[in-house]
Amino acid sequence: MVDRTLHLELENIGGIEREELSITPGPTFIQGPNAANKSSFLKGLLFALGSTTVPIRSGADEARAVLSSGEKRVERIARRTDAGIETTGEAWITDPDDVTLLERFAGLLETNSLRSAVARNEDVESLLKEPMDIEALEAERSTKMARKRELTTEIESAGDVDDRLEDRKRELATKRDRLDELESTLEELYDEQDDADTDTDGVLQELRDERADLRSDETECETQIEQLEAAIDRLEERRDEIEADLEDARDAVEETDIEALERKRESARAELDDVTERLDVLQSVLTANREMVDSEFTGVLGSETGLMGDEVTCWTCGRSAPVEELEGTIEELTELVKADKRRKREREPEIEELTEQIERVRRSETEIQQLEAEKGDVEQTLASRRDSLEERRDQRETIRDRLSELDDEIADRAADQRSEQSELTDEIEETRVEKETLRREIERLEETCESLRETRAELERKREEVDRLSDEITALTDRIENLESELRAVFNETMDELLDVLEFERIERVWLDGEFELVIAREIDGRTQSDSIEHLAESEREMIGLVLALAGFVTYDVDDVTPVLVLDSLGAFDAERTRRLVDYFADETDYLVATVHPESTVDTAFDTVTFEPPVRN
Repeated sequence: MVDRTLHLELENIGGIEREELSITPGPTFIQGPNAANKSSFLKGLLFALGSTTVPIRSGADEARAVLSSGEKRVERIARRTDAGIETTGEAWITDPDDVTLLERFAGLLETNSLRSAVARNEDVESLLKEPMDIEALEAERSTKMARKRELTTEIESAGDVDDRLEDRKRELATKRDRLDELESTLEELYDEQDDADTDTDGVLQELRDERADLRSDETECETQIEQLEAAIDRLEERRDEIEADLEDARDAVEETDIEALERKRESARAELDDVTERLDVLQSVLTANREMVDSEFTGVLGSETGLMGDEVTCWTCGRSAPVEELEGTIEELTELVKADKRRKREREPEIEELTEQIERVRRSETEIQQLEAEKGDVEQTLASRRDSLEERRDQRETIRDRLSELDDEIADRAADQRSEQSELTDEIEETRVEKETLRREIERLEETCESLRETRAELERKREEVDRLSDEITALTDRIENLESELRAVFNETMDELLDVLEFERIERVWLDGEFELVIAREIDGRTQSDSIEHLAESEREMIGLVLALAGFVTYDVDDVTPVLVLDSLGAFDAERTRRLVDYFADETDYLVATVHPESTVDTAFDTVTFEPPVRN
């Protein structure tokens, strides 16, 4: 059996001087009192996995983390330098996008961005949706759709190749049968001619042979002239189509001021950034003011109590002010936060629409370049075909002039021969002309059949590519449409299950709505009412933050990125709820490592490692 144990070695990380630990599949609890370096151990584990930061032990110049399992072993070192912390070595996870997934959805420490956002009642939508990269998926889908349209047009323009190939095959078979008949007939005519006394000097036959060859050449010229004229007509029609498409594409580009659209988009993005930055500040101020009003002891805010009657000492300027005045400020801040959130939601669709308009113009510009190149190719081919047509017409006239001369010479020489022999010779000549013409037609038909077979094989390859592109486009469309709904569904389903498992009796339900806003329904005075996060207990807020992270963990298949899921700061949960929470999370990962206090020991069936505070000399 393969040993799946993870072995971790840490040096000079946080408060840890040196520590080694083996982690087996399933849940592992790191137990110990405060200041026992439990969180430092988890940070060292995350650093080995790929986290970008790690605390270096006070007084040490570098920190080291080694993680191994079987034949795989990684070592990372963080050093203090004049320019800051420098990291060397290769982590377990190397891809930057995968590292982001690790830190956001698998490294669930107290400082985790999702847990912190829920605790501070901040926006969670951007944190949850960032890894989706919808814009890149849309661009990939557009590229595939353009390629599919191009292939479909090529397939449709080729017509029914199978029918044309079968028609040419039947025509070829008919002509081969006819050629066999002509060869037999010609042999019979030659035999008959040998028995007759004709053209003793052979001059007349030579003239007639030359005339037969020239007539065959004339027929071939006629065929080539017809083919060239038809090709020129098709090329002229295609040139006209390209010019019409060019005019439409140029109109689309000229009607749109792309620079103005880009300036407008940049302005909207700048405004969105300003709103987001202001929203962060307002939410921080709002939270601080609410804590100042709600806190029973102002020392919690880091200032003197300053409470006298119905007045409170301001945490920023130190002056006393009526509680009603501070509550009014809180209401104003709340309205400002709501207004900024509304403006943020309004700006994002506007930016998406501007981006789509810009992309449409860019596609039109690309189409113009392609059409102009194709038009140049068509005009070049058209000029070549016209030159060839002129050459064939000149060749035909030359042949006709020579045929006229031959007709005169043959007529003079044949006048002296008997009419019966003349008829035999004419029949031979006509048969030879038909035979030679037929032979050349058969050669052209064979070349045409081979070309059609190649075209059919190429069309089949294109159809297969179209089918593959259709499947990929459908998959991308489904992914774009389903990612957000899947993320909400996973969160809502998980939250419903954990509410039952953890038995938070006063919370009826917590869910993400279509705008990725957290909606809370809880029991207040015997009735179910909507409530806000700041009114929830610490354990309830912790649960919501953890479930948000777990929803991302499941939706983005983070278990394929990292083998370990890390939980820290579960002090808000009692022992039984900690056990249930860890038991639930353990189903989603191979290794789960969580920290608990000694009094919160949850289940002796789980691996438990006890950390003791370091001895201070």
